[in-house]
Amino acid sequence: MEEKIIFYKEWLPFGKGEFRILTLLAQKGSLSANLSDLCRYLSLDPQTKNRRKLQNSIETLSAAEMIKCSKSERLLNLELVPKAERIVIAREWFEELTNREYSVSVSREAVLKVFLWITDNKGELFTNDMMSEDLRLSVTTLNCAKRVLSSDFDAIMRELITTKIAAGIFHRQGQIINVNQWLNL
Repeated sequence: MEEKIIFYKEWLPFGKGEFRILTLLAQKGSLSANLSDLCRYLSLDPQTKNRRKLQNSIETLSAAEMIKCSKSERLLNLELVPKAERIVIAREWFEELTNREYSVSVSREAVLKVFLWITDNKGELFTNDMMSEDLRLSVTTLNCAKRVLSSDFDAIMRELITTKIAAGIFHRQGQIINVNQWLNL
């Protein structure tokens, strides 16, 4: 049986720091660690500035009721709070998307967010501005992430929807992107 990882649509608007913590917890379920160990889990140098950012991200996620956090001396116990709208992907594809080098300079979190958004919205007409608003990423970052998903992984198929409004004048309504059939997770 293929192992799956559960993400939630409610996570997608969060910033990079918060999303990294949520992604780590999605992989592990729950976690007990101090801030330095948590930095190492996330491939960050455990210096003061990174520990402070991590602490702020944990507080943001706790306040938003995305995670439960309890503290025992310096040890943090982190646990996900399930949300309503699940997005499920195979663990092997998660690992492939997050562990391989990309041909374009874009963060792994942005590529994963775009992939999750497309998986959740498959077959629907949308514009980059709509996607940008949902994910709180710039259109430039979205385009880079889509290029990685298309070129590096052959993971998505994109159809541009254009209408002719006058002689020689066309209007792009948006696009429809689907996860490739062999990748349907």
